[in-house]
Amino acid sequence: MRIVGTMLLTAAITAIAPGHIELAAQGGSGAEEIKKVAEAYRKASLAGDVKAIVAVYTENAVEMPPHQAAIKGRAAIEAYYQNQMAEGKLTALNLTHIDTQASGDIGYDVGSYTQTLQSGGGASMKQSGYYTITLKKVGGAWKVSSAMYHPDSPPPAAPMKGTQQ
Repeated sequence: MRIVGTMLLTAAITAIAPGHIELAAQGGSGAEEIKKVAEAYRKASLAGDVKAIVAVYTENAVEMPPHQAAIKGRAAIEAYYQNQMAEGKLTALNLTHIDTQASGDIGYDVGSYTQTLQSGGGASMKQSGYYTITLKKVGGAWKVSSAMYHPDSPPPAAPMKGTQQ
């Protein structure tokens, strides 16, 4: 089962879909706004709400999942998350912010995550790792411009040529 984009993140992030938290009305520092958006992202991920997840990205955002090519643009990111949700359900996701900063219209969130994924067959897999998210303020709301994350554990080893499985 592939990693559910750490839904990070993946990972933590910004600009919420209608019906979710309105950041501009809440005031506070950019770093605090980013952390509040990360929590909203976490909740959308646990709910399996792809539309709310994708709403946090800029139109030309880049998602960089582990062991795969970069995914460019909101439409491609939406297709990626739809596929992730079809493969399994995220049953737990916790984010720990290590460094969250904002300066003007640019911000970032660096942290760690733990998550539990449940496959369609019911098997659970726990995973932890790290993420880096860059954000841009677009129309007064923070949005993810890039997200990169990786698990602590290496990918499963590919069988060597000439060996039997």
